[in-house]
Amino acid sequence: MPSRKSLASHPARGVHPMPPGSLGYAEAMMPPSDAQLCERAVQAIWHSLDEHDLVDEQARLELAVVLEPLVALGLAERAQRLIKTLRLPDPIDASHLYWLTRRLLTFVPELQSTASALARQAGDRRLPLA
Repeated sequence: MPSRKSLASHPARGVHPMPPGSLGYAEAMMPPSDAQLCERAVQAIWHSLDEHDLVDEQARLELAVVLEPLVALGLAERAQRLIKTLRLPDPIDASHLYWLTRRLLTFVPELQSTASALARQAGDRRLPLA
């Protein structure tokens, strides 16, 4: 369970604050690139693991929404299996929780590699990889 302090430090579950003025209007209105989708997924996974959110059904559903666009990026099978497990209703079985945690941890390097390759293809070398 997230602590009261961690809940207070985040404006809303699943929402990652963006520094003011970090994007111009045109950039903010453009859909995210495939590399940015991967990076957002990495950040959402780390956030969920750090906050122990995987025990909360709503947090799992929010993470599933973040992972959905990855199905179209050649990560379909792994992403779909994760999404299916993330959408399990509460209470989630301990074995499912263990499987989910392990798979998310092993999915992060694959996402980072994919994000890096996509950023190189797009000529965007600014993408920070968590």
